[in-house]
Order: sequence, then C-alpha cells, then structure tokens
Amino acid sequence: MKAGFIGAGRWALALALKLYEKGLTVALYEPDGQALARLLATRHHPDLPESVPVPEAITVSSDPAIVLDRSDITVFATPSAVLASAAERVKPLLSSFCQVIVSVTKGIDPETKKRFSVVLKEHLPGPPVVVLAGPGIPYEVADGDPTSLVAVSEDESAARLVRDTFTVRNLRVYSHTDVVGVEIAAAFKNVIAIAAGIADGIGLGINAKSALLTRGLAEITRLGLALNANPLTFAGLAGMGDLIVTAFSERSRNHRLGMAIGRGIPPETALKQLGGVAEGYWTAPAGLELARKLRIDLPITEEVYKILYQGEKPENSIERLLKRPTKKEFY
Repeated sequence: MKAGFIGAGRWALALALKLYEKGLTVALYEPDGQALARLLATRHHPDLPESVPVPEAITVSSDPAIVLDRSDITVFATPSAVLASAAERVKPLLSSFCQVIVSVTKGIDPETKKRFSVVLKEHLPGPPVVVLAGPGIPYEVADGDPTSLVAVSEDESAARLVRDTFTVRNLRVYSHTDVVGVEIAAAFKNVIAIAAGIADGIGLGINAKSALLTRGLAEITRLGLALNANPLTFAGLAGMGDLIVTAFSERSRNHRLGMAIGRGIPPETALKQLGGVAEGYWTAPAGLELARKLRIDLPITEEVYKILYQGEKPENSIERLLKRPTKKEFY
C-alpha cells in the first residue's frame, strides 16, 4: 500500500514514519519551499526527536502529483486555514487507487464553519472520509512512546481500514462511528488547552486548572450534544484523552501559546514565537460563531476569544467566570 500525505509537518511526519515502519510506501507533499529545503537537507523535523531521521525512502516533494500517484490512502495534515484550498488543488490528482481519505487536521473551517470531514466530502466526492484523532503528541509517537488514537467515519469499513493500517508497534488505533463528536472534541479541546496554558502562565494552582478543564469539557460536550453527538464520545480518546494531553504537554503549541499569554506576552507576539500553528487560535472565533448560531453558551471559549482577539486581560476573564450565576452542575 501507499500513503500520500498532503502536508509534511510534525504530525504528518510522525504518522508517516509509523506507516513506513510497517512497510508501506510513503510520500509527503510540502508546498513551503523553505520548509521543504530544510527537510530535504537535514532529513529531520525540528519538532521530532534527533534520533528519528526521515529515511531517504520516504519521498518529500513540492509536486502533489508525485505524492498522490497510485496512493491507496490520502492523508490531509494541513493547517486548518488551508485545508479546503488544498483539497480543491489536489482534486484532479487524486489516485483512482485511493480507498480512503484521512483527515488529521483539527478545527472548524474558518469560512464555512463546517467540520473538516464535511469540507473534504464536498471537495473530494468518492472515497470515504475518516478522521484520525486522539491524544497524540507527534514527538512521543515518533519516539516510540505508547499512544492510542481513534479512527472515526460514517463508513465503518473505512474506519476499520484506517484503524488496522495505522496500528503499529507503539501506536494502537480504535475505530468509531461518531464523526460529529470526535471532530467537535478534537477542535475545541485546543481552545480549552489555551485557557489551561493561560492559567499556568498566571501561576494558578491545580484546583483552578482541574475546574477549568472539567468545565471546558462540559462546554465541548454541550456543543456536541446540540449537533447530535454521542455524549460518551467526550469521555473517550478524542475528548478527555486529547484534552489532557493538549492542556498539560510542554510540546503542545496551544498550551504553550496560553502560557506565553498568561506571562504577559501579547497573543500576536506569542503566535510568532511558537514556530508553528496553534489551531485553537483559529478555532475560537469560528467555534464561537457556530455556538451562537446554535444558541449554545460557551463561557470559557468566549473569554479565550476576548483574550486572543480583543486584548482582554486574563485576570478580568477569570473574575467574570467566577461571578457567573450559581447553578446545578450540568452539561
């Protein structure tokens, strides 16, 4: 089998290395000339372990036709802001061999406010779409640490294909059918992780952080339920599991962004210092607009948005959250 990746960032490379380890032919498309030149020269990504080079047998190219030629699996691993345009660009190049399209991009489309599996289906009708999500820090996956993910699709056979293909030595994948729940959880945990990073940056204790994560998960679940997701999904790998990783790992860009902001660095400056994409920054406004259309209350997400885009001080956001009317604990 051959897997063609649209995007050659740290997550794409970590997964590509696992598939190569399993014996698949792997190719990655990198449109950024500078990133491509660095990767070809060093055969290494700066956010992956030094001890894990990219083998010469893995093709990395600026030509998507080469990458997608005779690919059985097409994996989209682009930043959320460009996924739709990337799908449209490669549409005429999609191999007739392609059995399944996989999305590992987390977020909400900034233009349409649609989930990315929906975006991919609209741009690339034909092969079933599977979302691969869960608590996976690329560095640790590439380094061999045990990791579990979930492959979710309305097409159960496609989900099982991705589950079985991506399961390898240290990576165990489960299958699932609640696409809405998994995508909402995967997108919004990044926003809550920014809030957790802000709390850490300010110096709040574990009491505050645990409450923030619990109520953040309640927000995510509330939005998912409004979209007919299965509530149990949010207690699983894509929900609680991914939220824990993203809100605590020092390698989580969303958590690092929040930490910098909590320490007084302006959001725009903190973003530039990351050296990569923090998807929660883009999910906050798109997700908040979606929630308002559904008349769903997301108080933590709204405060994160105000901090990121309106210059609000975190201390004021904390005060507003604490002064909200008392109520029963309920999603």
